[in-house]
Amino acid sequence: MPHTDDSSPTVEARLRQIDPTARMQVYFQGILDDACFLYAQANAYKALTGKRVTREHWNRAVSRLPQPAAFLGGPGATQLSYDQAVRHIEGILDAFSDPGETFRLDQLNSADGIADLCGAVSADSVVVFAYGGHAEFQNPQTHVVCGVAVSDGPPVALHLACSAAFSSRYLRFGQYFERHHPHLGRWSNDSIQVGSDVVIAPNFRWRVTFAEPPS
Repeated sequence: MPHTDDSSPTVEARLRQIDPTARMQVYFQGILDDACFLYAQANAYKALTGKRVTREHWNRAVSRLPQPAAFLGGPGATQLSYDQAVRHIEGILDAFSDPGETFRLDQLNSADGIADLCGAVSADSVVVFAYGGHAEFQNPQTHVVCGVAVSDGPPVALHLACSAAFSSRYLRFGQYFERHHPHLGRWSNDSIQVGSDVVIAPNFRWRVTFAEPPS
């Protein structure tokens, strides 16, 4: 059955073998890594700038981490202190960026729910956060994602660029699709409804805002 929302058309792949030429817009992690923290930043950068994260950008970002193994298969970003999180997120976004591109990072209130995160998404901002519980397609214990768009509903939902959605959905169900949000020029592959009982990590919820480089 096609999946639709009120604000954005759905792009759905038929049941098929993976087409290596297909243009998947959301970056996804591998089976043997646990790098959702890094991929959430890559998806934030792409959503905000419309630019690809190249292999050069990725290698540069990983090289700036003091302990890369901790982010590729370690305990997760929710164990970072505030200062560590700010330093790592800003460093990764800087590694992805072209000259003149800057980002502002604001920690959101620890009591904010999905409705509040929806309010933090705009044409020049996304939200990066860790959550656990039932989303539209995923049910992680703890997972870092990027919220890229909002549908007015009903029901109102925060649309996610999720690095685990491709492998889990395609390997389990043989199908995968991404939603296009043309008013923002962004793509998503999962969502969380306002009022959902997901648990958002109180210390890992951030609004990332893109400042356009001077012309």
